Amino acid sequence: MRNQAPCLSIGFLATTTGRLFTHLMEQKLKPAGMRAGQIPVFLALGKGEVLNQKYLAEFAGIEQPGMATLLARMERDGLIEREPDPNDKRVSQIRLTPIGLTKSQKIIPIMEEASEEAFKGFTPLERDILITLLERMSSSLERCI
Repeated sequence: MRNQAPCLSIGFLATTTGRLFTHLMEQKLKPAGMRAGQIPVFLALGKGEVLNQKYLAEFAGIEQPGMATLLARMERDGLIEREPDPNDKRVSQIRLTPIGLTKSQKIIPIMEEASEEAFKGFTPLERDILITLLERMSSSLERCI
């Protein structure tokens, strides 16, 4: 792999690592009745916040139609509820239900457990360096798109 162009190997490694971490998260979330794609919604609404779909889509970094589908499934499963925005009846305000709030409290511990598994064999310094470098790379890429 080292003979490939750096941008190709970086892209491949980032994609592969992201896919593997998502798979690990799915395994850990499944017993709790949650999915990895729901994490941004649980994080955004986890303290009782009331937000609209547009904000949630931007927060999650996905398109509006994808968020609409995700929210419809979460509503079907009793995790969120919608209410009309008092200032704009075309917009729905979204909040977690009591069941959703209870589940949202499990997200951070599950994410921390998965991170611990992903960082097995890393020194604390290596962890810090990798996180710093990934944050810098994300910032660079955000400026490109």
